[in-house]
Amino acid sequence: MVKNYSGHIIFDENFQWKDLEKYFPDMWEIVESESKLNQEEKQFDDILLELNMEEIRKNKKPFGYRRENTRFKMIFPQDRKELTIYRNIISEEIEELTEKVAHEIRNKKIKYTLKYDQMLSIKLKKK
Repeated sequence: MVKNYSGHIIFDENFQWKDLEKYFPDMWEIVESESKLNQEEKQFDDILLELNMEEIRKNKKPFGYRRENTRFKMIFPQDRKELTIYRNIISEEIEELTEKVAHEIRNKKIKYTLKYDQMLSIKLKKK
């Protein structure tokens, strides 16, 4: 198993954020399930999920899953059509988690490319 800092689902140029509407809750659940939340935190995450869904329904980029003190984050870089799964440390789990999230859209006519460790901060760490 390869160790990575981040996994990147890079959508093709014809991708629209609203294309994720049916699949985003399941993608969210995959990342959230790694966080081991208590009931209060889970309720807060449910609200965050709904806020993300509102953005997707408007065909806007979602906010992602960026809670403090979680093992993994799901972020959407500002300047591209991309979903990034990120962990603050190198981890064997990044590839598996990224594959699980990508699997949710694999057969849904949403075209994408998978890459790993594409964040600028990671490229600088490796130098």
